[in-house]
Order: sequence, then structure tokens, then C-alpha cells
Amino acid sequence: MPRCIGIAALICWMLLPAQAQNVLTGNYDNARTNANLSETVLAPSSVKTGSFQKLFSLSVDGQIYAQPLYQQGLSIPGKGTHNVVFVATMHNTVYAFDADVPATPLWSVNLGPAVPAQNYQSDTGAFTDIANENGILGTPVIDAITGTLYVVAATYENSRYIYRLHALDTGSGAERFNGPAEITPQVPGIGDGSVNATVAFDASQHLQRPALLLSNGVVYVSFGSHGDAVPYHGWLVGYSASDVQKQVAVFNVTPNGSGGAFWQSGRGPAADSDGNIYAVSSNGDTDETTAYSENVLKLDPATLAVTDWFAPFNFQFLNDTDDDLGSCGAILIEGQNRLVTGGKQGVFYLLDSTDFGHVGAADGEILQSVNTNLFGIFNMALWNRPDGPLLYVHTVNAPVTAYRMQDGKFTESPVARSMNGFNVPFQGMAVSANGVTPGSGVLWVTAPVSYPLPARAVLHAYNAEDLSEIWNSEMTGADAPGDFVKFVNPTVANGKVYLATASNELAVYGPPASTGASVSSPVVTGIVNAASYANGPIAAGEIVAVFGANLGPAEIQTGSFDVNGFIGSQLAATEVTFDGIPAPLIYTSAGAIAAIVPYEVAGADSVSVKVTFNGQSSGPVTMPVVAASPGIFTANASGSGPGAILNGDYSLNSPDNPSPHGGVVIVYATGGGQTDPPAATGSLTSSATALASEVTVTAGGKPVKILYAGNAGGEVAGAVQLNLEMPDDVTGTVPIILTIAGQASQATATVSVQ
Repeated sequence: MPRCIGIAALICWMLLPAQAQNVLTGNYDNARTNANLSETVLAPSSVKTGSFQKLFSLSVDGQIYAQPLYQQGLSIPGKGTHNVVFVATMHNTVYAFDADVPATPLWSVNLGPAVPAQNYQSDTGAFTDIANENGILGTPVIDAITGTLYVVAATYENSRYIYRLHALDTGSGAERFNGPAEITPQVPGIGDGSVNATVAFDASQHLQRPALLLSNGVVYVSFGSHGDAVPYHGWLVGYSASDVQKQVAVFNVTPNGSGGAFWQSGRGPAADSDGNIYAVSSNGDTDETTAYSENVLKLDPATLAVTDWFAPFNFQFLNDTDDDLGSCGAILIEGQNRLVTGGKQGVFYLLDSTDFGHVGAADGEILQSVNTNLFGIFNMALWNRPDGPLLYVHTVNAPVTAYRMQDGKFTESPVARSMNGFNVPFQGMAVSANGVTPGSGVLWVTAPVSYPLPARAVLHAYNAEDLSEIWNSEMTGADAPGDFVKFVNPTVANGKVYLATASNELAVYGPPASTGASVSSPVVTGIVNAASYANGPIAAGEIVAVFGANLGPAEIQTGSFDVNGFIGSQLAATEVTFDGIPAPLIYTSAGAIAAIVPYEVAGADSVSVKVTFNGQSSGPVTMPVVAASPGIFTANASGSGPGAILNGDYSLNSPDNPSPHGGVVIVYATGGGQTDPPAATGSLTSSATALASEVTVTAGGKPVKILYAGNAGGEVAGAVQLNLEMPDDVTGTVPIILTIAGQASQATATVSVQ
């Protein structure tokens, strides 16, 4: 009887996979409507099973919390003109991909070491709202005129937390306009964290969640807290777009107090045609003179001084019960001098953007407040129509609802409801339509299939007029996008939908014929380490994940050992070759393959990788080869967070189940290169054999004693096991880094010691 691959279950679980409007900013426009009203390809009549599907996925090196951006007809030096989708990851890498054809990136650039999530736990005691690492969290913004993408990256360098504003050339990723600039604002004040009557920005205490705003030559960057861990403030800082070293304005919500975060579930500050800026603050101190928490704020674009404000009559109650007004951000209803916003209490407010009315007696001085009677407004979308704008809202354990504006106010009850609802209100939302053409509107909603997270994402499509569901990604197994990321809006442009995931992939949907390539031909979009998901050189014996489209069968097929103890290189009509040498296959599927780099490639400078499925072959992808390229498997299958590490009693190591000082832990990895004596490609290892290259390990920067480093006995050759003795001078949850032949593993895997 053939033996199933022991590590296959672990790895399969880890890797499961017109007229266009440019989308150059988060929420589609500076009014933050979450609407593309120039979409002529996708409509309720065309979005259905058989004519709309997942086309391909694009592999990246981290989770995607920022909304993908899209630019049509962009010239890439040396590579021609492309429609480009820009993806920014929590691993601090910005990618430019061809938006229509699955392929390797047109360019990519990494902006420095991301902050491991456990740092926030050890340094701030904040909530675990960032799962693995904090890098690029807020959505970038693009200036199409100058060809510049502005993005903020969080890094951790030499025990310092740093935020930098980068200005990247959209054609190459090169820095321009004197970028990057470290973000270091300060204001006079005696509030939390002040020193000598000055409040200075503390990068360790803040998250850059809202999308960036570009308006009238200034890039505005806003910050909130990490889980309300004090001290923190709401910050809004402006930088010259032509010289990002020049800070031109700064606003602090509570310079003499505490709180007032700008987070807005990722929605950026809004700006009207006159340049006025609108932002919504959250929990904290409020006196409406120097402290403006729980406020809708109108700010002067030049100085960021408050020119108008609104706070609900029960703002103190909202603050006391953690019902942030600022959970959603503001939408401007252009042409009507109207602003709509909503908060955690489940109430949305309609304001006159020329006169907010300040605090009203039971909100009587404002235009309108509508109570949904359900908790949690974190996102909204607006279809601005001459017969009355439609506002789309969702709250917890409720259907999606639509409210129509009539005679200057919204209906008190929804005019449409979806049949299904979602148990958490963290969805992404976007409406696409061909202007105001009846029957052209589609409301796109992303939601998790279950809760708590992590959980698989589901992309839903509704008729935007009656909210009848016309399609969802659960109807066909091949359409599953990957894991859900809360608050990230799908990007709809030029007949396609681009969906960010927590699975280190961008999922792309559209009509079947719109890939620009034969749907039967395999296309490789990325080859990464199967443990760390890191891009880069490969090593002999490394278990790699190959991502792309049409790589194999729609349903995943797993390999097995034969009677001679070898894994086959042919699986479900799929073959992967490295310089023509067939690779053992752990599993195959349409979007991803787990393969083992043949040991025969050792010593080569590079290899050409091809995938063949049903007799059709992909184009070659050239990969550099090194002696070792280590990656540590992690428990949550992301490449970040607690490692796939066993304590000495074989229980899973975690912050809740740490190893004792001096205790032995077992770490699982891949990319260790050849063993001594050499292992055979695809063989079942029956005894402990050490790695041939020099190995070192650190935990929390301290050297770790290695008791054994070699193959994982009883597993496929290429699966690495390390038995380590934990140092006495390391305590807590700390990064664990494996270095083999001078190549280091990812810095985001952790081990816990107590």
C-alpha cells in the first residue's frame, strides 16, 4: 500500500489556494464613495455562473490589507504598455502586475522589515488586531499626472519603530521626490505622552490604517491607535507631493488629552472640490475647543485647523461604551453639499457639509440621523443617481440594506434588503455601474464564510437596485478567493474584480475570455518558499509553492509515496520541471502546486521552471539557485506568527503554551539544501541525516543551541527538522531565525519561552 505523504496535510492546509476607470485611491475617489460608475462590462445580466469566474491569482509575499489600485495604459520601461494593478502587502512590498494576464510582476520593491505582530503585544499590550505583521496597512494613492505612487510603510529597525512616506515611480518602483521621509510630527500640548509641553508622534503606539489622501499637491497621512493602547492620539499630517521631506501641516485631535484615533476601517479622509478635508475621530477626550474625539471634522487643507465639527448628542455615551463614531469614515455626496457617516452604534448621520450644526439636542440641529437598531456600521457604499442616491449599509447579523435619498433625506427604512446576511460587519463593499443606466449596477460585497477569523472569504454580487444575489464565489469550488481580510474593498475596473486576501494572493475575477491567454494553458505567476512564502532564490530539496492559473485540476489532488518510498513527479496530468528535471509533487490544483526542487539542480546558478498540465505547458520562469533558502513553517499557515514548533512534550508551542527556559523545541522548516550523506530526490527519509551546510539559529536575537538540524525522519527529503535548546536569557514571544549557508529565514516566525 502506498503511504500518504505525512507533511502533505500540513502543506496543503498552508497553501490552499470597455471604458475603464482608473482606481488611484482607496474607496475609488476623494469623496470615498466606494463606487466605479464607469463600468460597462460587468452588469447583473453578465455576472453569473458560466460567464463570470475566478480567472487567476497573483502571488505576493504577505497579507493584503490595502485596497488594490488600478491604472490603465501605463508605460513600463522596457516592458511596453500595460493595464496595471498595484498591490501593497503587510510584508512591506509593493507590486506592479499586468492586470489582465497572469504573469510575474512587472516590478516589485520591498520597503524594509515589517513590524512583527508580537512586538505590539510585548511593547504595548494592545489587542491582536494585526495577525502576523504590520507593514503597509493603509491604501496608497497614485498621482497619474506625475506617475507617482505614495505609500506609508511601518518598519522595525535596530529596536526602533518607524513610519516612512515613500514616493515610488509607477513605471519602475524607484524612489522619487526626495523619498522616503520619516514621519515625525509634533505639536504643542500637555496630553498623553507629552514631554516638556510637546506631544511627539510615537510610531510604536499608532497604526496607519486610513487610505492616503492626495489633494491639491499635498499627501495627507492619518493615524490611530493599536487597540486603544495608551498613550495615543489621532494624527493627520500633510506632506508636499513634490518633496515628501517637507511637512506642510499637522493636526492632533487631543494635544492636551488622550485618544481621538483616525482609523475609519481603512476609509481615507475625504476632500471636496474646494480642498476641504473631512475626517471622523473615535474614542477619547472631547471639549470641542482643543479636543475633538467622537467628531466629524472639517479641516482647512492648508493648516489642518478645524473649521467645522459635529458630535452626536450622546458622544460621551458612545465614548464610554466603545461605540466609536469614527468606525466608518465619511462619504461626500457630490453636487448636494451633503456628507453621510456612521458608527458602531448602528446610526448613520446625514450632515450639511457647509454647516455641520455642532452638537444637537437629540441631534435635532442636523439634517438626519437614521438608527438601524443593529450594531456596527464599518463600511458603506454610495451610488449617486439623479433619481436619488442609493446608500448601501450593513450591520452585524443583518442583511445588506439600501436607503434612497428623497427630497434631501434618506428613507427611514431600507428600500431594498438582501436575502442573506453576515454575522460580522467587517465586509468590503463596492458598487459598479455604467453611470446611472438602469439595470447596470452591481453591489460587490466580501465577507468571511464563518467567524472568528481566519476564515475563507466569499465574494458576493448583488443587483444594486433590488439587492437580489446574482452570483457568489461559493457556487463553484474553483472560484474561492482565499482567506478574508476585514474592511478591504474589492477593486472593480475594466471588466474585472481584484480581491485582496489574507492568503498572500490577489484573486482576479471576470468573464472567462478576458484573461488575454488561452484558458487551457498553464500560467505561472509566482514561485515561493512553501513555509515562509518568501520570494527569492530557491535551493535543492526546497519545498516550493507554485502559484498561477490552469496549473492542474480544479479540485486539489495530493501525492503519495510508492512502494519503493518515492513521491511521483506525475500527478493528475500535472508535471513541474526544473531545467527539464521532473519535480516530486506533494499536491496539484488549478491555482497552486506544492513541489520539491530536485537535488540535481544543486550547483547551478539558475534554473528554468515549467508547468505542464494536460499536455499544455507554461512559459519558462527563471529562478536563481543558492545552497540554502530556509523558511520556517508557521502554525497559522501564513509564514508569520507562532511557528509550527513543538515543545518537548510534543504539544504545540504558542504564547499560551511556551517552552520553559532550557527546554527543547522541535522546529519544522524547508529550504535547508542537501544533507550529508546526500538525500535522493523525492525519497522517504527513514533516519536522521544532518544538513550539509553550516546552520545557526537565534531567538529574540540570542544564539540558540542546536541539538540536531537535518531531515525530518519519516517525511519527504527536503522537510527539515531542528531540535533546539531554548536559552535562559530569552523570555516571551520572540522572532526565531534560521540561517543556513548564510541565508536567513523570514523574521516573522516566532517561538514562545517562559
